[in-house]
Amino acid sequence: MRRLMTEPSDLTAPFWTAAAEHRLVIPRCNRTGVYFFPPERCVPGSDNTDWEYVECSGRATVYTYSVVHRPVSADFEVPYILAVVDLEEGVAMMTNVVSCRSDEIGVGLPVEVKFTEVVGGCLPVFAPARSEPPKH
Repeated sequence: MRRLMTEPSDLTAPFWTAAAEHRLVIPRCNRTGVYFFPPERCVPGSDNTDWEYVECSGRATVYTYSVVHRPVSADFEVPYILAVVDLEEGVAMMTNVVSCRSDEIGVGLPVEVKFTEVVGGCLPVFAPARSEPPKH
């Protein structure tokens, strides 16, 4: 798969820098401790800009998914699994599930973050969780 990264914005650059280091970070409000994703200038529902990226566990469960058979571009090999996962921290993230056949995927499947190298960067993806917790 020859997927290309787009140029990160000032807002998303720390997310992509961490991904290149194989770390998953998400925004957390410094006042309330509430996590949110995707990153926004203000904490959702407020005018509060006091937040920072923090490393998260990388553990999640599949909330919903679709097996894609018609790629959006030649950069994608089909089939692939597009999913929304619920991170342990309480936020949802759209991602790909890898190392999993379409007959193995299901809502509620425990998954953990992995990283895939692409042209210009690294993408967080998720794979079925091992029986032991991931090591950071």
